[in-house]
Amino acid sequence: MRLIDLGWNSFFEDQFEQYKNQDYSPLRIIRENRGKYIACSEAGELVCEISGKYRFETDGKANFPAVGDWVAGAVLPGEMKATIHALLSRKSVFSRKVAGQITDEQAVAANIDTIFIVVGLDLNYSLRRIERYLTMAWNSGAAPVIILNKSDLCPDAETRKGEVESIA
Repeated sequence: MRLIDLGWNSFFEDQFEQYKNQDYSPLRIIRENRGKYIACSEAGELVCEISGKYRFETDGKANFPAVGDWVAGAVLPGEMKATIHALLSRKSVFSRKVAGQITDEQAVAANIDTIFIVVGLDLNYSLRRIERYLTMAWNSGAAPVIILNKSDLCPDAETRKGEVESIA
């Protein structure tokens, strides 16, 4: 697999220069589950963990890798595992408030160019929810695209389409 096929470009290449002499490899996070990560690299898919130093020095959940992030990692040859040592700067980040009483940010996904917002025109239709999703998408740095479906179940589909166009 080639890095360019995963979204690697000069933006990330320039940031990665400082890690080349440390024998790290660029990895793209494709899955996160309770502190364990799956990343893609030129070597294939790798199971990753964050290094102790990175965990200790990182403040806030928003600075931990999210799906779509590029990281610098030390690949363990022959084991299909890696240790994450650094997070490259993001072009965009889709985030939310962490669940609970803490007012911390949690990155949900990063380095996204386009966000598709799929909304049914049937019983679950909410113009305010669409506004919130649009705001989140614009704030992330990605371009939102609204997809309206279930128009066959909505007798006033054209009216609702006009409402969505007016807020978009």
